[in-house]
Amino acid sequence: MHTMSMIREHEGTEEWYCPTCGRRMTITWQPWKRIILEPGDVYAAHNGSKGDLRVEPSRITQDNADGPLSATGPFIEDPYLAPWLRWVNKIDWTDLWNREI
Repeated sequence: MHTMSMIREHEGTEEWYCPTCGRRMTITWQPWKRIILEPGDVYAAHNGSKGDLRVEPSRITQDNADGPLSATGPFIEDPYLAPWLRWVNKIDWTDLWNREI
């Protein structure tokens, strides 16, 4: 687990840095957008905090041996996925292969 620190703020965008592996990224909160400037260790889990806000990766756990995997932790909605989600929610999945979309 690597801990990132916010090193500067640019007009609504924050720049975060990991001193352990050199990962650098910018985060815009409204609307949510993340840009990786330097990937650093892509296999390391990164977290960080700013005041009362804590940013950490979601954890994947298996509910039981036969059950599905589920994500725990905060879910961040991506506004760019909204059209896709509207389309997915209105599709009749039971008869998908027998008709044109």
